Amino acid sequence: MFACFVDLTKAFDRVNYWKLFNQLLSDGVDVHLVKSLAYWYVNQEASVCWLCTRSESFYVSNGTNQGGVLSPYLFTRYLSQLITEICLNKVRCKIGTLFTNSFVYADNMVLLCPSWYAMKVLLTVLENCVA
Repeated sequence: MFACFVDLTKAFDRVNYWKLFNQLLSDGVDVHLVKSLAYWYVNQEASVCWLCTRSESFYVSNGTNQGGVLSPYLFTRYLSQLITEICLNKVRCKIGTLFTNSFVYADNMVLLCPSWYAMKVLLTVLENCVA
């Protein structure tokens, strides 16, 4: 069995809010909850503190809050198309009675394959979805 560990940590900061909110609506999340999340995320302000000096505050225009309680769920919903593409691929490994090719939680992903060639197939799927 071949395993590839994928760390998407930098992707947390690149989440497009509107794509995320549209995905949540497509997944059937209540429109009022999505509106509340949209208001919360769109109105986030931040500042930078460096050498005991704080910058002017600015609006944060993308990304999910790393360490936030909702962030793993929101990030997984954001990546749902990628996860679906990988799961629908016929490349799989048998673990006990389970046939699978991936484990995903928040910004961490493990791809599992029976051969290096199969791994190349899954990495191509990953590359095409993320690009």
